[in-house]
Amino acid sequence: MRPGDFELTLEDLRAVAGYALACATPALVLFEQAAPDDPRPGAALQAARAFVDGAPRTRLQRTAAVDAHRAAAEMPDEAARHAARAAGDAAASAYLHPLAKATQVRHILGAAAHAARAAEVASGNDPVVAEYIITACAHRATPQLLTVLRRYPRVPSGFGRVGALMRRLDILLRDPRPAPRVVDDPGPFFHGTRAELIAGELLNPGRRSNYGSRRAANHTYITAGAEGAPLAAVLAQGDGPPRVYRVEPLGPIEDDPNVTDKRFPGNPTRSYRTRQPVRILAEVVDWTPPSPELVDRLRARMAELAVLGIEAMDD
Repeated sequence: MRPGDFELTLEDLRAVAGYALACATPALVLFEQAAPDDPRPGAALQAARAFVDGAPRTRLQRTAAVDAHRAAAEMPDEAARHAARAAGDAAASAYLHPLAKATQVRHILGAAAHAARAAEVASGNDPVVAEYIITACAHRATPQLLTVLRRYPRVPSGFGRVGALMRRLDILLRDPRPAPRVVDDPGPFFHGTRAELIAGELLNPGRRSNYGSRRAANHTYITAGAEGAPLAAVLAQGDGPPRVYRVEPLGPIEDDPNVTDKRFPGNPTRSYRTRQPVRILAEVVDWTPPSPELVDRLRARMAELAVLGIEAMDD
């Protein structure tokens, strides 16, 4: 390792490259849709993967990064262009230098920022989509990645929208998360699902999610809005019919981050989550289902986002 302001081990570099690779990979589909016969961004990700998996750092990573960036420069489609740059940055991350300069932080966060910008552009310049990508990238950070990042200055101002996304990710990774807002909503509260539940039953965190990959959820989600639970019930995965239940949270509730301060600042939809048990009070039988057009539109949107690796956040 060349002399610098601090030590960077190969393990540190592999942690950085693995992080950049994980953040850049979901965006590759946007490039492949626009240029299915151009292998350069995919080759850059493969070069990054080889280094992460233990291969020596060689000219392969540097050459693949340059080639991916050339592919980006030749691409007229903006979303595909940023996807290619994300791949190139992932390969180039192996060449992070131990110099305490803010410009070096791009080697750590640049792939994620370009991937977020690619998704944002592909979604009609929807900043909510970029926020989901950046938040997902923040969740991917390992303790070793954070240790490396904190050796460097913060991302400087400038560099347009990609720079703003890098700064947003830098803040999420370095700064303590704000305490959830104390929710004082009198209810009543409802929960939408396809599961058959009985009065008195407790819903506890740790159940499989009704959405996306159906991994175990750390929270139970409820709503005090009139439309939230019916929509959740219809969109939920499962074999049973959609059901809506009136529920009682047995502990503190907080805003659902999937909608609050992303799509609906201030939580006008009254969507919440809790880590505490939720008691089933009764099934609601006279609820109004959402329109088929709304359901179709949301399912199509969820499918588009799933391709980019975006699912409901449940940290």
